[in-house]
Amino acid sequence: MILTPNLRIVVCDDTLFDAIRMGNNTLAKVMGVNVPKKWTDFRDTFTPSYHRWKAHPPLREWWVYLIIHIPTNQLIGSCGYKGEPDSTGTVEIGYEIIPSYRNKGLGTETARSLVDHAFSKSGVHKVIAHTLAEENASGQILQKIGFVQTEDIDDSDEGALWRWEIKKTN
Repeated sequence: MILTPNLRIVVCDDTLFDAIRMGNNTLAKVMGVNVPKKWTDFRDTFTPSYHRWKAHPPLREWWVYLIIHIPTNQLIGSCGYKGEPDSTGTVEIGYEIIPSYRNKGLGTETARSLVDHAFSKSGVHKVIAHTLAEENASGQILQKIGFVQTEDIDDSDEGALWRWEIKKTN
């Protein structure tokens, strides 16, 4: 678990993955939190993430987390890493916050906590992220916490993307 002043960021385990598949009411009971009807735009990514998670037990902290807003005890999104660090010590982050909790600094708090958590692990030297190739809130969040846009990418699935990077400072 990652704790910040406003957030409890909980790594998904067998119980949480099962609860997600069983629906919001089950997830609310298992987590002891309020779960809004539409808390994620990426529900279809949970099953493939679960299979990767099950296949690599020692690397389980490098996948999916759920974001709980502490003051309201509400699930407000998901975040995590798109796999374990690669051979160069690079790991990619992703995050989402439900619309009613945006523009309150929680996306920034989430992204910063993922970066700090990654850099607390030995062997992680760089964190990357991708956004759509346009000015948007995600890019502003990344810039705010020290990321630099480094590359334009034409992704066959996503289209035009910007790659962002932040390097660990000693």
